[in-house]
Amino acid sequence: MITYLEILRAMHESGADYVWIGMNAAGAYGATISSTDFDFFIRPESEHLDHARQAFRNLGMHESWAKAASANLVAGGVTDTFTDPDGGPSVDLMVEVSGPTFGEIWRDHQIVEFQRQPVRIASLQHIVQSKRAANRPKDRYMLKQLEEDLGREIKERRAAYRARKRTK
Repeated sequence: MITYLEILRAMHESGADYVWIGMNAAGAYGATISSTDFDFFIRPESEHLDHARQAFRNLGMHESWAKAASANLVAGGVTDTFTDPDGGPSVDLMVEVSGPTFGEIWRDHQIVEFQRQPVRIASLQHIVQSKRAANRPKDRYMLKQLEEDLGREIKERRAAYRARKRTK
């Protein structure tokens, strides 16, 4: 079974511009709810998606769009999903997310370490913004949980973000 650390290492070492986003990423900020997949927002260019796809193929993961060219996936805004044949976590490589653009998320991302493995992670504000924009039932439920877990942090980060935006 592929481990979380192997997934983070493969993504970080792929050579792709990426940002970890979604509920598992929110766990890095202290959220107690998570999901069974890893969501990575890839710079929406075929070269970057090619690098990321190859990293997960090298781990032996099964790919949902294996025969599709990365340029076609980028043009269609399609998420490529990789699954572990032994039942480990899955990986979604996304070239579009609801809400913020890749550039906005890239500008505000940070690098954190998990067991000495660096990983690029979206700001908590962008994770929340993306969930709000998606507005699916599961996102509304997760937002409620995030507010319970990280309500103060979300409000503080939102206020800091507004203050920074006004000064530009």
